[in-house]
Amino acid sequence: MMMFTRKRILAASCAGLLVGAASLAWSPAVWGQGALPALQVQESQPRAMDRSLEGKQKGVLTKTRDGTVWIDRTAYPLASDAAIQGRSGRTFRIQELKWDDVEYRVDYWLGTEFTDKQIIQMIIYLPE
Repeated sequence: MMMFTRKRILAASCAGLLVGAASLAWSPAVWGQGALPALQVQESQPRAMDRSLEGKQKGVLTKTRDGTVWIDRTAYPLASDAAIQGRSGRTFRIQELKWDDVEYRVDYWLGTEFTDKQIIQMIIYLPE
């Protein structure tokens, strides 16, 4: 029967760590051979506007900044793919919304599940 002493357990642990580190150091991914493709961050394409979607809410937009809108004194983040249109159908990108001290009537829809606190689409009634 083999006795496991502290020295043997420590030696086995160190050997295991060295083998693992060596295999990582010589792996093709570390040296750029056969590496996984680089992650690319892409800007989300806006979703299509669906005015028949249930859950429409109405309010007054007073401010927009950095992907957040203030409607009736409540701040809502915009979903990264939020559909934003003017009454005429003009599409707005989130980056275009930089307004302060305005009063525009809006219809907006909050998402469900993972986006339940985010606006997924909004219609802004700009003055004519």
